[in-house]
Amino acid sequence: MKKLIIFGVKKFADMGHYLFSEDSDYSVETFCVDGAYIDKTSYKGLPVIPFEELEKDFSQAEYDMFVAIGIEKVNGLRAQKAEEIKNRGYRLASFVSSKATVSKNFVAHPNTMIMDHVNVHPFVEIGWDTIVWSNSRIALKSQIGAHCWITSAILGESLKLGDYSFIGLNATVAPFLSIGKRNIIGAGALILKDSEDNAVFKGCESKPSRVPSSRVRLH
Repeated sequence: MKKLIIFGVKKFADMGHYLFSEDSDYSVETFCVDGAYIDKTSYKGLPVIPFEELEKDFSQAEYDMFVAIGIEKVNGLRAQKAEEIKNRGYRLASFVSSKATVSKNFVAHPNTMIMDHVNVHPFVEIGWDTIVWSNSRIALKSQIGAHCWITSAILGESLKLGDYSFIGLNATVAPFLSIGKRNIIGAGALILKDSEDNAVFKGCESKPSRVPSSRVRLH
């Protein structure tokens, strides 16, 4: 079994630890963070090691790494750390759930995570360090950039999604569009046109009724 180090000790690290432990050929051996941010010596029953001291006991030849940092700075913090880890000679692990649907020829690039019940159609390309959460669908021939985060969204056929973009829960992006870099597409948003870099799309928020729930009849 291959050995894995997870960078991070927050919520996404919890998910990474669970998925790699339950549904991969990796054994999670330790966590690490930058030394200045260490506030605990163990996490999930495993040691937390300063990133600066990692090579002392965890060699590049024996251990792979996964960067479990969320969407801070539009995925920029995760991208920065993943690049730094690559430059220090560590291999970056990828994860594809056994419950995801992907084509035989699908390639999961370094630090990419495809969670359960994701449907990736044939001829889809997903860039490195991209996270695709459960129940997302990426349609035929779409090209997903690097350092993206897709949260249970629907992406249409032949879509181009720029690097560092975030797509929120239950958002829908129509087929054949070109979405710029560092876009933020909010939960429930519907995108029907191409976008420029750094665009932000808010989802449609439901407004509370003036009628209280005590007066509503449920059948």
